Amino acid sequence: MSVKKTATLIAVEKRLSVFFGLLIGGMWMGEVLWGNLGGTSVFGNLRDSSPRLHALVAWFAIGTVSVTAMGGLVTAYRTGSIATALRVGVWSGVISGVIVFVTGTTIVVLFHDAMMKDPSNIHEFSLSAHRPPTEAELSDFLYSDMVAGMVAHLFIGPLLGVTVGGIGALIGKLALTRAVTN
Repeated sequence: MSVKKTATLIAVEKRLSVFFGLLIGGMWMGEVLWGNLGGTSVFGNLRDSSPRLHALVAWFAIGTVSVTAMGGLVTAYRTGSIATALRVGVWSGVISGVIVFVTGTTIVVLFHDAMMKDPSNIHEFSLSAHRPPTEAELSDFLYSDMVAGMVAHLFIGPLLGVTVGGIGALIGKLALTRAVTN
């Protein structure tokens, strides 16, 4: 492969990694924001007044997985390379993971008081402790739960990029092969 073609491929890989990383990160942000603040005063306790809106959390998660698959598909179709698509999947997963980490930790710091009053957080603590929490216990629970979840997303993003993005890459490569042969 020529140097110019390699440089072009790397530029495409970087652009697609950033594009899909931001898009996937935005979808995860919606899931994290709505999932953690939907039952608080921050969003006007919408989860309690309109339970159907809580389905948005699931739709954001489904959208995230779908966009991850599309990243693999588009990259493989544009470049003809499954390996490049997998790298885009990993890097977009890293980018989205960092976005989610920053979003989640910012939420718990900025909206800590509102989250302390959310009945679902109190209930979630009670499930593991089998009793209502003290204020200090609930606060510790909120911070540790959020940090654990956000650290997990640093691994979830690249893993989704390889698995779901890989499936999209196979489909994209197959579509490209069919387009070229026709």
